[in-house]
Amino acid sequence: MSKELTTTNNMEMLNTLRNTVAPGLTDPEFLLFAEMCKATGLSPATKEIWAIKAGGRLQLMTGINGFLKIANSHPAYDGMEVEFERDEKGNLVAATAKVYRKDRRFPSIATAYMAEYGKATPIWKQMPSIMLSKCAKSLAIREAFINELGGLYTAEEMPSEFSQPKTYEPPPIDPMVHGDVIEVRPPDAPKPKAVTTFYDTSSLDGDQRLAAERYLRNCDAKQITETIWRSAIRLQRLSQCITEDVKDEQPIES
Repeated sequence: MSKELTTTNNMEMLNTLRNTVAPGLTDPEFLLFAEMCKATGLSPATKEIWAIKAGGRLQLMTGINGFLKIANSHPAYDGMEVEFERDEKGNLVAATAKVYRKDRRFPSIATAYMAEYGKATPIWKQMPSIMLSKCAKSLAIREAFINELGGLYTAEEMPSEFSQPKTYEPPPIDPMVHGDVIEVRPPDAPKPKAVTTFYDTSSLDGDQRLAAERYLRNCDAKQITETIWRSAIRLQRLSQCITEDVKDEQPIES
């Protein structure tokens, strides 16, 4: 493989990661995110780590498995135990995790309280013990391995707005409307009327933008600028992106 092709593939991968697991980051923030990936050994490609912008601030996130991966790979890690506290009615009150290191006399201990971390979501209602134990483990593991995990938090211990970005796909294709994508019309049926339409994907984030651009390419739309596309027909799936604010530029060569 040529050096030029390898560089192109690497840039495409970086752009893909930036638009999916690190949407909205500035160049310095993305570099910081890349350094954290390198330092922790967590892979954004397999969603072991991602970046969130909430309230205009950058937050690096992972799941409990990311913390466990780092702890188990450390030569000083010597196990962990979790205890639960319940009230007189049997309701879960707190979970306490203890993380042991071979090079320390005392364990790192952390307690997560349901009143502080509990969320009104189906998974928390169905498995409160498991979810609260994840919070306690996160607190204790980070304290035990602060050099490796300082500044990194798990999704379980954070508010819902810090959750991992969800993959977006446009609504299902209507084959009778988008005959240029899936040709199922009878031979004598009229083709869709050609109506040149421009689409602006700048309002979409991460996976939304990638999915929309993939759909536009499949529909033979032409990319005019970084975010403006021109289609020979009106595409119902992206009606929310239709724009009349179009720059007069030559299409970008694909």
